[in-house]
Amino acid sequence: MRYPGLGIIGCGKLAGMYGVNEGIIDGKGTGVRHLFYDGFDLDLVHSAVTLIKDGDTIYYGNRVEKKTGHPIHLKPVESKTEEGFCFTDRFETTKLSKIDRGFGFGESCLGFQCEIKDERDQEREIEVYAYVLLRPQPRMMVAKRASQVIAVGEHSAIGIDAENCDLVTLVEEGPTGFIYRLTSALLYEEGNDASIEPRDDSLTGILLGKRMTLPAMGSVSFEWKMQFERTEEELEVALNSCNDIKTQARMYWDAFIQQGNCRVDPMHEAQERINRIAIKSAMIGGFVPADLTGHYYSDGMPSYYARDSMMVARAFLLAGHYREAKEILIYLVNRKRKMSGEFYQRYNGKGNPSEGANNNVFHQLDSIGYFARNLREYERMTGERLMEESDLKGLLHALLTCEKKQGMVGPEGGVNEGVFGPAFITSSNMFIYGGVQAAMEMIEDDVYNESLKNLNKEILRGVESTYLAGEGYQYGYVSHHDDLVKKYDTPQYFGLLYGFEDTENMRATHQNLLQHAAFFEDGIGYSEQEYHHGPWIFNTGACAQYAHLIGDLETYTRKLAWISDHGNAYGLMPEAVSGDDETQCYINPLIWACAEYVSTCHIKKIEEKQDGKIGNQ
Repeated sequence: MRYPGLGIIGCGKLAGMYGVNEGIIDGKGTGVRHLFYDGFDLDLVHSAVTLIKDGDTIYYGNRVEKKTGHPIHLKPVESKTEEGFCFTDRFETTKLSKIDRGFGFGESCLGFQCEIKDERDQEREIEVYAYVLLRPQPRMMVAKRASQVIAVGEHSAIGIDAENCDLVTLVEEGPTGFIYRLTSALLYEEGNDASIEPRDDSLTGILLGKRMTLPAMGSVSFEWKMQFERTEEELEVALNSCNDIKTQARMYWDAFIQQGNCRVDPMHEAQERINRIAIKSAMIGGFVPADLTGHYYSDGMPSYYARDSMMVARAFLLAGHYREAKEILIYLVNRKRKMSGEFYQRYNGKGNPSEGANNNVFHQLDSIGYFARNLREYERMTGERLMEESDLKGLLHALLTCEKKQGMVGPEGGVNEGVFGPAFITSSNMFIYGGVQAAMEMIEDDVYNESLKNLNKEILRGVESTYLAGEGYQYGYVSHHDDLVKKYDTPQYFGLLYGFEDTENMRATHQNLLQHAAFFEDGIGYSEQEYHHGPWIFNTGACAQYAHLIGDLETYTRKLAWISDHGNAYGLMPEAVSGDDETQCYINPLIWACAEYVSTCHIKKIEEKQDGKIGNQ
């Protein structure tokens, strides 16, 4: 199954979306759409892709336009990711065919390549352009300089560079997001060719290109780049120091992969590389956006979920990228917390608390479990401690003092985000148990640790109270009545992954879930909820990893193969797949889903057991 090719494009200080297909919530853009530099407080790019003018027809992304009539939308003949980092799409028409490529590399550069081939056996002159629509930033000035266009504003300086280009069109697009002035100016040979100073609420349209002779049944190529810096002076230096962009990109991403663990099952090696590069591309300074398609935005910016970020941190740990894992952990350490000591559910692009919006979940105490376990694993792997004991105690205080039911902590929404209301959730308490176990290994206060031992003793009692013979662990208890919520809940698979006991009851639950939580044979559902009804990628990945740790290698192999087969055309992972139509997916791609694929490829069992428990790394 291959869903529309949408990618996560970025590098050291850039993160955004790329795709020349329709398919994300903001479908008006093409090429690069949503692009953040040195933080997630301002979206800088609406569109960035190569444009071709052939007579009275223009081609850009998946669109074909003429002076009159509506655009035609093409479907790519082929979409793929080359070498793990280069998003590649091939389109064919009766007049010409083209291959678009886009990639990020270095600290803050994007590269674009386009190959154009004649299909009607007619030599002719065409025009080829870098097509860019910049979102507004305060006090921006845009001007052409030699073969470059420079846009300098209060937030950043952006340079567009294409060799030997003497054709330029600059326009001020309207603030509505409905784009027409730039392509209209090209078709009618209008527009400014020197400089503009757009209003603070308007998009800026830029075309920078040249005329080229397209041989009969022959081909030409066009290459350009976008560079992002804070100041105009830094931009000028950076623009003139980067040549042979594809080679530089290859070297950049090869070096990144080699910094981590390179041994992956050959069957999944290429796709694992794609997803590993994607989660690196999504992150800036330890901020991991939950989503870049626009679906899970908050305050108009990408959201940072403590939970999702910890899942990405774990993927980096398993893949051997300790620097990236550290950045994520430190970012969360430095976030403001609630009076209780717990993390907020999510933070906006400026790093400030941002609750409510599309899924306010009361509390998300399970994120403490993920965090403490990752903190301990990072210390075990590197020998470095990232949090003071007093600060860790302040975080755990939320667990010691919160409400309890059947020994379990809550009420909260957990990884399920409150689908049955505020609850004392079995899976959440499994994660919390594992995190508390990890915290005790980092805290030297014996009296305090005794309180944590008692907490975990009660949590374990509560978790076991949710087990039904023949059905497995159930969802848990809601706050508004005392009945057990008799629904399956596949996030329980994460329990062992984050340090919960390897119980016989969980092994029995595993067998039940394989039978009753399955969609399309090997996809695993969530918690019998209607939101995204069907199999979820990270739940299926958690099932595969759990199976690997208990020695159920057949299940592991099948689940990993199923996930691999349900990526998008670029090889990246959507959040979930429709249970009613396997050809449809939800939130394509999602950063956590990409990260869980990486974790699933890198999971392995440690033969040495500590205290009779299975460990993993």
